Amino acid sequence: MGSESRSSREKHGFCVSVSLCQLFAFLPLFTILCLGCQPIQIGQPGAMSDSSVPVTKSGVLAGDEAWSGTIIVEGDVTVPKDSTLTIVNGTTVRFSRGSKLVINGSLYSEGQINSAITLTSQESDPRSGDWNGIIFSDSSLNSRMEYCVLEFHTQILCRSDSLRLTDNIIAEGSQAGIVCDSSSPTIEDNMITKNGVGIRCEGSVSPAIRYNAITANLLDGIECKGSSFATISYNVINNNRKNGISCYSAASPEITSNNIMHNGRWAVYGGGKLTDNFIQGNNRQGMNTIDTSESLSSDQYYGVENVGSPRSSRIPEAGVRKKERW
Repeated sequence: MGSESRSSREKHGFCVSVSLCQLFAFLPLFTILCLGCQPIQIGQPGAMSDSSVPVTKSGVLAGDEAWSGTIIVEGDVTVPKDSTLTIVNGTTVRFSRGSKLVINGSLYSEGQINSAITLTSQESDPRSGDWNGIIFSDSSLNSRMEYCVLEFHTQILCRSDSLRLTDNIIAEGSQAGIVCDSSSPTIEDNMITKNGVGIRCEGSVSPAIRYNAITANLLDGIECKGSSFATISYNVINNNRKNGISCYSAASPEITSNNIMHNGRWAVYGGGKLTDNFIQGNNRQGMNTIDTSESLSSDQYYGVENVGSPRSSRIPEAGVRKKERW
């Protein structure tokens, strides 16, 4: 991107890494930030099944299934333990109001570049919280979501350590984009935007949260509760309405090498161990104000456990890494 484009983004307060901007060549940022509750349109049409007639699903699956084309989920769908649901690249899954997907077995929802999988609302005027999201139970093993757009849900609730969420767009979750409930999944290379909270960590958890863009969420970018010890590294955490990262109770995340910028309140609040972070323009301190303090509280963060090697320039590696996405 040219220097003029970078300057324009900074002027308008949406500061993400250069690599992230390249990723969304087919997904203009104004679509995410300015158009309200509209379905996200991605790239080129994906591979569809031979039939154009939508298939309706509900209830407990009788065994392994593969979904393709257009699927309408009219009631809760449960994948039982020892069964696998595979969603083929290019598939669109539309959920009726209040329905959800419960994964007691395994889910493989793996799209491809220019052939993403979309999980969205069935409503004609979709809104945040229309459908009740996905629950990965503690019996779910090795589930994967990659190159998916998941929107207008309540939350993705993860109780499985082995879940991997990579290269997805997760938007418009009314409660949260993702909730790690006593589990430690891998959350990597995702765009997590316009949710209530971007990512919530509850209980004794240590998820790996890295190389994401966590931006424009209505509350906190990341919220750590209980005795969570998340590893939060190489993310861009910006333009969230409240705090970039909030810590409560005994939560003590490792916060390393992130660009934490332009959040409405604190960059980091209430705990956490900070190392090698770039902190700029939080808590109404001015868009270009950089914080290089090593105290436990400053104008842009509050009540952390320790601060080491604060940066005066952005971390170029932070943010989503893939140059091709959709």
